[in-house]
Amino acid sequence: MNKRRKQRATWMLVGAGSAMAAGAAMSGLIEGGWRAMRDEEPPVDPDASTTSLGKAVAWAAITGVLVSVAQLAARRGAAAGWKRVTGKKPPRRGRVLAAPRAR
Repeated sequence: MNKRRKQRATWMLVGAGSAMAAGAAMSGLIEGGWRAMRDEEPPVDPDASTTSLGKAVAWAAITGVLVSVAQLAARRGAAAGWKRVTGKKPPRRGRVLAAPRAR
């Protein structure tokens, strides 16, 4: 495996790992916040017919926005850490472009 591929694989693990950890932590905080604000358990299954539409929509909106923001912040923080350690920006996502073909 060449150096560029190793760096991309390492960055993918670091970036994805930090985003997953932030998302999981935020989910726990959201559940605790729901309990504190509403004095009830968060919807276990927002899709269930026993969950009101209002609660399901509120839960989806709150978790969607806050988990996404936490993941974004974690990836940006990981990118800043990567740059401090390596002196370079993290490798770009997607395919590495091949050299242009000779015509």
